Amino acid sequence: MKELENLFDEKGKNLEEILSITLKMREALLSENTDEFLALLEKRGELIESSKRIDEKINSIGVDIDKNMKDLNILKEGVFGKLSEIKKLDDEVNILARKLLSSIEKKIEDLNFAKNVSQKYTALYDKVNFNEGFFIDKRE
Repeated sequence: MKELENLFDEKGKNLEEILSITLKMREALLSENTDEFLALLEKRGELIESSKRIDEKINSIGVDIDKNMKDLNILKEGVFGKLSEIKKLDDEVNILARKLLSSIEKKIEDLNFAKNVSQKYTALYDKVNFNEGFFIDKRE
């Protein structure tokens, strides 16, 4: 039973770290710092994998937790509370990430349009041979 309590404590600490990183991810998105966001995303993925391993250990113990065991129930409630908090924050991060992605896609479209216009404008003068001189018509 002590092992199960230790696993729930470990799970709680792991979820705290995930929550902390998710908060940092939100701040990175708000400041449009994509490099930091991607680094935090990778770190969070590692923590989620660690959380899955802890879940597997909890499930492998296979102890039927009695409803009267208040300590374990409190630990479980803490874990579920953190999970719901992470879920709410994660939803916000997803919305911010989609907005940032949309903004980046719009900037790329604008740059491609400007590139296309520039290429068409310069293409007009690519065929002109400037080495043979110019004729300036001064008639009115």
